[in-house]
Amino acid sequence: MNARGQGCFVLRADGSYLYRKSAGNKADGKRKILSVVAKSKSACIQRMKEKEAAWYREQKRMEIGLTNTVEELCTRHLEFQMKNNELKPKSIDRREDTIKNQIGKYVLGHMQVHAVTPADIEAHIGALTKQGLSTSSVKKALDVLNAAYEWAVVRGDLEINPVAQIKRSLARRLSKLETKEAADADVIVLSEEEQEQFLEETLRRNVNNGEWKYSGGLYGRLLLHTGMRIGELISLQWKDYDEENGLLTICKSTSMTRNRENDDRKYVAVLGSTKNQKARVIQLYPEAVEDLKMIRRYRPGRAEDLICRTRNGKPYTATMMEHCMDTIYNKMHFDNKVSGLHIFRRTFATRLYESGAEVKDIAAYIGDLESTTRQYYIAARKKMKIGDTVGQVVPLPGSVRPQVSTKKAPTEGEDF
Repeated sequence: MNARGQGCFVLRADGSYLYRKSAGNKADGKRKILSVVAKSKSACIQRMKEKEAAWYREQKRMEIGLTNTVEELCTRHLEFQMKNNELKPKSIDRREDTIKNQIGKYVLGHMQVHAVTPADIEAHIGALTKQGLSTSSVKKALDVLNAAYEWAVVRGDLEINPVAQIKRSLARRLSKLETKEAADADVIVLSEEEQEQFLEETLRRNVNNGEWKYSGGLYGRLLLHTGMRIGELISLQWKDYDEENGLLTICKSTSMTRNRENDDRKYVAVLGSTKNQKARVIQLYPEAVEDLKMIRRYRPGRAEDLICRTRNGKPYTATMMEHCMDTIYNKMHFDNKVSGLHIFRRTFATRLYESGAEVKDIAAYIGDLESTTRQYYIAARKKMKIGDTVGQVVPLPGSVRPQVSTKKAPTEGEDF
């Protein structure tokens, strides 16, 4: 039954009424249907008026007008994505930074959205490039601009997306900036010598008390022997480890994101799914099994306890791990390009590739796309010592390749 020619009522089993009514289109072009429930039709109509008013207020607030700037457009698009849970908390942080630093601080960010032309977009990308930003950062800015304009076009606020017309040519230009010279590495990984030095250093103990010299050393080893992301590692509980069968279940990831609640914390830990939303069970290499044995002897725990914990039993964070690994890198006097934690993931994938594993199998093991694994995680060139210098060399295809690791971890009772 219709209410004044609009919407329809449905009498429910409990005697109440469900009132549904169309309120135009959503940002994706689909119809927006509002629903309310009340004891009478008149009460339904009143509630629908309130709900419609709230909906139209929100639409008006998100509407892109003649005076809105490009920065405001990008911010409103981000707010829309947040409201609809389209982004993970970490992705929200990154997008906020891109809007603030790579758009808002430049001339383009203050231009009115309707006045922007493809030439303005091109000039903006040129300005970012001249600033010496990484190609990855410039591409992110281009993607944010394109997505925001496309959103406004779908909503009907704009007729043209000025980014779409030149996005392909700009992407080709940015790709050329990534051209490698003969001495450049395809992907930064630990050399075989650096890998062995790192593994040896992580097993050092303090002479005075016999404690491990590096509190996160064993965790770094586990990253190197599994190719896990740091967020996956610090989320692991002992119940995720099937010791009898040497299997590890990776089904969650922890990230530190900006705190958007009303308290004093600047950042908060957020537990979510893995980056590609796909859980996986991996069979562990013997080296990883030995790492877990040492960790369990060092910090035993119950099934629900985290595997990665501090001496005081608190959760380990990515920042703590980075500081610990940087200490080891500096101690070993590694190449200054050796930094961060992702280098373990790249090294692991590269060693598997060098041992003859197929890219699709490596990608499945580390939980990533085959194309991403091939482009970002496998180094085709090897860091080799040539006379008194160190260079990047492409080895003979099909030559004998090393295994994942040649460093045997000590067993219980042996000296570390």
